[in-house]
Amino acid sequence: MAVVNKIYKYAEPNLTIVGWMGFIGFPTYYYVWAYLFPQPYENLTFRLICSLSLLALALRNFFPHYLKKYLPHYYLWCIGLCLPFFFSFMLMMNDWSSVWVMSFMASIFLHILLVHETKVLVTQCVVSIGFAFVLSYLITGEVEIHEIDWSYVPVFGFTYLFGNLFYFRNQLEHEARISLAKSFGAGIAHEMRNPLSALKTTVDLLKATLVGKEPNSPLISSHDRKEMSDLLDDANSIIQNGNEAIDLLLTSIDQNRVSRSTFLKHSVDTVLEDAISSYPYQSFDAQKAVTVDVKGSFDYFGSDTLLKYALYNLFKNAFYYQSESQFNLHIEVIAGETTNILRVKDNGLGIEESKVEAIFNDFYTFGKNGSYGLGLPFCRRVMRSFGGDIECRSVVGEWTEFTLLFPKYRSSTVQDIKFDLIRSKTILSIGTEFSINRSFNEQSFYLGYRLNYVSIEKALKLEEYQFEYDLIFIDLDSISEMDLNALETNLCFTEAKIIYLYDPSIEYHTNFNRFLQLSAISKLEMVNSFNDTLDRLIFVNEVEDRNRVPKKTTSFDRTVLLVDDNDSVRSLTSILLSQQGFQVIEAKDGNDVLKLVETEEVDVVIMDIEMPLLNGFEATKLLRSSLSEKANIPVIGHTGDNSSECIEQMKLVGMNDYIIKPATNDVLVSKLEHYI
Repeated sequence: MAVVNKIYKYAEPNLTIVGWMGFIGFPTYYYVWAYLFPQPYENLTFRLICSLSLLALALRNFFPHYLKKYLPHYYLWCIGLCLPFFFSFMLMMNDWSSVWVMSFMASIFLHILLVHETKVLVTQCVVSIGFAFVLSYLITGEVEIHEIDWSYVPVFGFTYLFGNLFYFRNQLEHEARISLAKSFGAGIAHEMRNPLSALKTTVDLLKATLVGKEPNSPLISSHDRKEMSDLLDDANSIIQNGNEAIDLLLTSIDQNRVSRSTFLKHSVDTVLEDAISSYPYQSFDAQKAVTVDVKGSFDYFGSDTLLKYALYNLFKNAFYYQSESQFNLHIEVIAGETTNILRVKDNGLGIEESKVEAIFNDFYTFGKNGSYGLGLPFCRRVMRSFGGDIECRSVVGEWTEFTLLFPKYRSSTVQDIKFDLIRSKTILSIGTEFSINRSFNEQSFYLGYRLNYVSIEKALKLEEYQFEYDLIFIDLDSISEMDLNALETNLCFTEAKIIYLYDPSIEYHTNFNRFLQLSAISKLEMVNSFNDTLDRLIFVNEVEDRNRVPKKTTSFDRTVLLVDDNDSVRSLTSILLSQQGFQVIEAKDGNDVLKLVETEEVDVVIMDIEMPLLNGFEATKLLRSSLSEKANIPVIGHTGDNSSECIEQMKLVGMNDYIIKPATNDVLVSKLEHYI
């Protein structure tokens, strides 16, 4: 299935052209070969079947949602029918005429371009030509082997073999470059996150120290304390922006168009307010020049980070091209009847009418030094990925206005985007009852998400890596407290949203894992409003209140072994943890870990990954393989690399969990409380 989807994904941008050309071309060439340049054999019915098959590809976007999930398989069947099968059949029926030999050669090149995977290509070729041979025999009643011009067969074979190999090599090179870019980006992210982590820890420490001072302390006046607190909040905001920029780099580095994988429901007011407050203005007067008029707020479906960076680009351009007169940047938010609008207008230098459309072309710049002309094209890609667009109007010397157009949240455009995303989602249902399973099954057929059921007994036997789903539903009526605690341990590595299903009339055990991202939803709500509930769980960045099921308190010891070769990160994190009541032992290398766990009473290890002598992976592996009674001590990886490869490696060596640098104080404490 993965190979089929990959083939379809590569071909999809060209399928509309392929579909229409095939729909027109097949009947057109019937006239050419039947009347203009008559050939021994023609078949209008066969051509119309191929024509209509390709028309379905051209009109694929109009298919019902529940049929779209079958398009990759239909695509392979259609290409097999219309290329190797049709052309080899016509070649045999026309006694290997030169016209059909050349036509078959042309079909080979198209086949290689449209189906680039070698195994699938060869299978299609062999099966299609075999069926064509059988059909020609059934129609003619005989097989004239001596009429086959065998001299063409090596040419066909050579074309198929080496054409595919050359194409496949180019494909491998392209994917290798993408992989290198990902690795390079991950390396940059790791190196950037280390200093950001140190800064974050410093800020948290200063904030905690500041708040901890007595109100009437002679060292710091209340006025100075407030100013320092505001400065620290600004520093936190800058660090957050830096991490968002890193995330943007990592999620977009291999995308020709903007990835929709992180799209959720957002309030445009919230994102706009965040963009205006966090934009790095050159002066206080520049910030005062921004005014906002909300004529009607609205929600949109997309990425808050992408929209914020699109707005940054518009702000940057406006301030760069401001005129000498009193500058003003005015923003309007309008909830329209069919389209929502976010309008950004300035009274700057303006843009010539002939250049308005060109500004959205890649690498187009006007009067800027050190710019690559990628800002406005990025804005257009972002808006189009939301299902909207961006428009520009301007009068030279007077004003420039950018209008961001958003589809209504409940529109068919947004529903289509959601449907495409839902098809890639995976759901695991653990121990759920019949009525809910029936709803899962029905909607899986129409929406196309991948669904898997397991019993509680089977779920407890699964390995941690086998819980890689988007949503995991667990029926609290079917699981004991002890089994739930064991299951929660295996769910610590999953990034899925975990939903506990409960009956409001029943009281449950409530010793839930504080670290896990848990939601609590009643079974009645799931059954009565399944679609709305599922939509909310997938596309709304909110967690249903887990306190619907009351939670018990727990007690624990607090001894942490903190391992990090970066002195600043280690020292400052140690102070933060100490302020929270933890006993902290410090180490700067993996070798120290193996010694300290034997000589000290350590409850949990926070392990840095990148260390010069013995890194975190190797140290954990040695600890787990030792015969010591401390071999199973909880180990939490501490790293700036949140790639799937790094996380998978942490699992393989035996780490229990991980923390991504820079982590807030609350994240550190939450992680530790779960294990100690």
